Amino acid sequence: MRGSPLQFLASCLLLAVTSAALAGSKMPQQVLDLHYGEVLFHFYQQDYFTAITHLMAAQQQELLEHHKKDSDLLLGGMQLSYGMLDEAEGRFRRLLDQQSDKQIRNRIWYYLTKIAYQRGLYQKAYSTLHEIDSPRDEVVRAETAILGANIRMALGKDSEAAETLGESSAPDGWEEYLRINRGIALLRAGDVAGGKAVLDSLGKQEVDSEELWSLRDRANLGLGYQLLRAGDPEQARHYLNRVRLRGPFSQAALLGAGWSDAERGQYQEALTPWLSLIELASYEPPVQEAHLAVPYAFASLGDYERAVQFGNQAIGFYDQEQTEIETAITSVESGVLLSLLSQARTGVSGGWLKDNPTLEDIPAGRYLVDVLSGHDFQERLKDYRDLSYLEELLSKRLENINVYRDMVEARRQAYEERAPAIHSRVEKQEAQSVSAAWQQLGQQLKNLEASDDPLGLATTAEIQQWQRLLRVQETVATLPDTQRHQRMLQRSKWLQGVLYWNIQTDYKARLWEAKKQLASLESAVVEAKNIQQRLSQALDAAPAGFSGYDERIETLRKRILALISRIQLERIDASSILQQLALQELQTRKERLASYRSQARYALARSYDELSRNAETQP
Repeated sequence: MRGSPLQFLASCLLLAVTSAALAGSKMPQQVLDLHYGEVLFHFYQQDYFTAITHLMAAQQQELLEHHKKDSDLLLGGMQLSYGMLDEAEGRFRRLLDQQSDKQIRNRIWYYLTKIAYQRGLYQKAYSTLHEIDSPRDEVVRAETAILGANIRMALGKDSEAAETLGESSAPDGWEEYLRINRGIALLRAGDVAGGKAVLDSLGKQEVDSEELWSLRDRANLGLGYQLLRAGDPEQARHYLNRVRLRGPFSQAALLGAGWSDAERGQYQEALTPWLSLIELASYEPPVQEAHLAVPYAFASLGDYERAVQFGNQAIGFYDQEQTEIETAITSVESGVLLSLLSQARTGVSGGWLKDNPTLEDIPAGRYLVDVLSGHDFQERLKDYRDLSYLEELLSKRLENINVYRDMVEARRQAYEERAPAIHSRVEKQEAQSVSAAWQQLGQQLKNLEASDDPLGLATTAEIQQWQRLLRVQETVATLPDTQRHQRMLQRSKWLQGVLYWNIQTDYKARLWEAKKQLASLESAVVEAKNIQQRLSQALDAAPAGFSGYDERIETLRKRILALISRIQLERIDASSILQQLALQELQTRKERLASYRSQARYALARSYDELSRNAETQP
């Protein structure tokens, strides 16, 4: 059937948004949490493991304020897909207590029903199925109808299953699946005419895709064999003729066509499809049975020589096939199959040979192909590969533990090397000294302004000139009082006056510039104090970057080792189950071949007896 639980989750989320909008609720109609958007990105990329881990991490950190219920529904669906049935069921039942929206409740009940069905709890599944109340979404409604039909047929309620499917409507792409399931349910319920009518219409339908062609072939094949069992070989031949000769059901159709002819006594006509089957280089059950049917047809025609010829050919064929099956069994028992599984890519899709081309080089690998393609085996194989992926992921995390430890050690070493020098600088309180000097300058400027003394803002050169003139005057004062010395004294005082005039003239401008520069230093002084404070806080907080991490890292390392040990044990169990499934399937094939071989030997003996009688009766 098209789709998967994960693919339908997307429509479920859209359904939740739409129903909320129609109901006028406050549920968000767009992604409002960044982490939820990231989870959806991985989800739609079909990277479900990353989506699950990121979603669980975001929930634990309470980062999904606007999408709590949506995230629980999404997580439950992904857990269901991974086979985590207990966790998924528990989560869905908790959601039922919290969720009032009808459509979302329907989807949750659908998942609970599917969990019970997968566990084989058909009566429980039947009960929870009735909790689903007329889903509005056509896809959900069709999917529910098919699940309900499977549950009813598992309980023997075939008539009820057919009635339910007959009342169900389907969107584009689902109608054919509803019809074929309804036809099968009618046949199982004993309504041969009704089942025939449904499957007949499906078998004649014009189709335009390989998927629908296969569905049409399956309908014709099932109807043909049902009519054979019902004793209507002529009608059976009619439907078997509709099956494509190049489709996946061609061999079974040819075999059935031959038996429909044989049932009507037309053994010569029956030989046409049967002989074409035994010419195929195939090991499928229809070919194996055809090797038994051909000598039967010749014997029925009285051609015992050819019956003996093809009987011997059949026994040789069965002997060869049995040898290959035994080789396949030996290969599985020797661990070849598990070796293949270990080399296989994670997340296989599209068939085993596509992902493992080397399978054709393995002894009796063609039998392993059929074993590996079985549904039960594929389900177990998925579990095995998930475990392998988890083990690989945890092994990489274990390798990273040493990296984390080195990072912590590097931080600790850097702190121990640099902290003493930084502590020494911090203890000197250099920023406070700078601040005190700045405040002192401010006070000096205020005092200068209050005293109105222009010389306080004189430049260094002007102060030097002023002091030089004072020394000149002091020196002249010690000299004899002559006219020449008087002129020198007057000259120095005149220069002193000029210098004072110049300083006084620029005093206002210099005072304004000094205030401006002092104000501009304030932000730098404040920033220096803030830097010193942050530096002190950083020194106190730095040990938190490495202190205590050794214990946490070691605890994490032990936890990872414990998980790897558990996974390895689970892998051993899973591989054992896979091996048992493979051996069971191969043993079933071996027993079928042994049965065919015994029948062929018995038929051959009868043909020899008939040849002997004919030889005795001839003159």
